[in-house]
This record gives sequence, structure tokens and C-alpha cells, in this order.
Amino acid sequence: MRIAPVPALPEIRLYAAHPASGLWRLTHQVGQAAEPEEEGTEADEDGPEPQPPYWAYAWAGGAVLARYILDRPESVAGLRVLDLGAGSGLVGIAAAKAGAREVLASEIDRNGVAALGLNA
Repeated sequence: MRIAPVPALPEIRLYAAHPASGLWRLTHQVGQAAEPEEEGTEADEDGPEPQPPYWAYAWAGGAVLARYILDRPESVAGLRVLDLGAGSGLVGIAAAKAGAREVLASEIDRNGVAALGLNA
């Protein structure tokens, strides 16, 4: 993982996956582990490629919410913020920078938890 500014959020820098990080191996393994939905059916080898997990990059929805919070700090200033499914922690970091009293980020993916630790 490599630290870099988030596009459209120059005030936040995150650790994110990059081409040499080997993340493609993780997404490939996840895709191979998928079970067919019904007995007697084959997994679709021509289906869409597995997508990288949300903690591996600045997800667009999180980036928009982070931009909103940074542009409107009164929306979180002095409040406690809970970021569920925090991924890389982008929204929680924006809330902290905007003056939230406390930020708690929650993530169930163990690699996402590691990304949160790096970005905290």
C-alpha cells in the first residue's frame, strides 16, 4: 500500500492499493472461491471480474460524503460520529478533520481493519 492524496480531497491522504501491491491476487482468489448459486450450475467464467474491496481505494460514495463533511464542518463539529463499514476510514478522517468530538470507525474485513489502522 502507498500513501497518496485522495482525488478531490487534497486535505486527506490515505494508504491505498497500487498496481504493484498484489491486490489483484486477493480479488482473484475471492472470485475463485465463489460457489455456484444452484446445484448443477457452473460458475460463470465470463462474468464480471471481482472488484477490489472498498478499503483498497477511496470509494466514490465515501469521497462524496467526505467532501460534504469537509465543506460543512458544522454537520459534525462537536458530535460523536460512527462510520460503519468504514473501509479505508476516509469518512471518519473527514469527520475528525471537520471537528467531530469523537470518531469510531467499524469494519468487518480484516484487511480493512489493517487499512483503518494505517490511516488512523
